[in-house]
Amino acid sequence: MLYEAILPSLDVNPPIVICGPTASGKTALGLRVAERLPTPAEIISVDSRQIYRRLDIGTAKPDANERGRVRHHLIGVIDPDETFSAARFARFARQVTARLQSAGVTPIYVGGSGLYFSALLDGIFADEEGHDGRRQPLLDRIESEGVAALHAELAEVDPLSAQRISVNDEVRIVRALEVALDGGSGRIRRWESDPGEILPGPTPVQVCLAMERQALYTRIDDRVHQMIASGWVQEVESLRCQGLDTQAPGLNSLGYAEVIAALNGSISMVDAVDSIQRRTRQLAKRQITWFRRDRRLRTLRVDRLTADQAAQRIVAEWSSRATGFDLVEEGAVRVDRGV
Repeated sequence: MLYEAILPSLDVNPPIVICGPTASGKTALGLRVAERLPTPAEIISVDSRQIYRRLDIGTAKPDANERGRVRHHLIGVIDPDETFSAARFARFARQVTARLQSAGVTPIYVGGSGLYFSALLDGIFADEEGHDGRRQPLLDRIESEGVAALHAELAEVDPLSAQRISVNDEVRIVRALEVALDGGSGRIRRWESDPGEILPGPTPVQVCLAMERQALYTRIDDRVHQMIASGWVQEVESLRCQGLDTQAPGLNSLGYAEVIAALNGSISMVDAVDSIQRRTRQLAKRQITWFRRDRRLRTLRVDRLTADQAAQRIVAEWSSRATGFDLVEEGAVRVDRGV
């Protein structure tokens, strides 16, 4: 094939970003791209829930077969009772990236956690360890309630900061709330002036998966049913039998509270499934809004392409960037700005 004959000319090949809303097919596409690149490639998960051990089915982790096809990183690396932050994730991911690139391996970042992508690619304030405990609940609330709810709270406790911070600026809203809840008034200016670390090396090839909204919602509903059929309820029951506190940070992951409530008899399993589907659709809507604001992302309409065509477009873009020339040979996939 054309791609196998390409020899990258850069000292470090550009990484690849594959992001998008939940259930849009990121995992499957990441695998296809990794297997088609002319260099070795490994996947770095950018998912705030898959980072937890033992939370497998409900977080839609790649299964054993998928992880056997391509090596994955940052999946199942902390226990469900541990707190985690976007800044800590970014440090981990940069360390993995450096190891891969030094070995000639292309990193492929795959996931739907917008804040984690922002921390990795653009930097985020890495506060002293003592503040991670306050920050993470606020970040969890962004996922469960949406950023508008936190901005409204900021308007109550610190109206001046709320006026000058956009309602969509998750990072600064969280920082301002931390300061306000700590009783501070001036530190936010110092925090905003510190961009933190950013990802070194060449700019990644960045794509965001998209499809018609109703088709995505149908995929979400079907996936929730599949998770239940695959043993999600048994997974949660096993966690409880192992003594895991139902208030553990990991169990804040979407859907686990509903499954626990169904196991406790508080709601029916039918109602639990309905709630999980509804909240997952809401999450997808917020993810779409987040990624739409990033003009560096090129939209890839995966409902208009076969899986192979989608992978080929990303590989063609990567090959063009890595070699420093456009692919014009017969059989190459032309990548236009209308991807």
